[in-house]
Amino acid sequence: MTDARREWISKRAYSIWEEAGRPHGHDGEHWEQAARERDEFEQVALAPETKAAKKPLIEISTKAQAKKAETAKPKKKAEAAAEKPLAAKAAAKAKSAKTAANSKPI
Repeated sequence: MTDARREWISKRAYSIWEEAGRPHGHDGEHWEQAARERDEFEQVALAPETKAAKKPLIEISTKAQAKKAETAKPKKKAEAAAEKPLAAKAAAKAKSAKTAANSKPI
């Protein structure tokens, strides 16, 4: 038994003894109860994850999955440029016009 495990059981047995009203002569029972609790704790902590734990919280329809896969594909430069918002295109055009105007001699 490791020191950390023994210390945990000792502290738990003491708290069980206090909760029971500090009775005399039941230390072995309290120690055994604390050891059982520690064993249960270790089994739960070390248990492998079940398939139920890996199940998603919500189910996604096949249509939504297909759409998600479609949007995840990388786009070509031409497709990305075609989807650029009009406001961004207008801003870029105005910027290039301003640059061209500033470069003309007076």
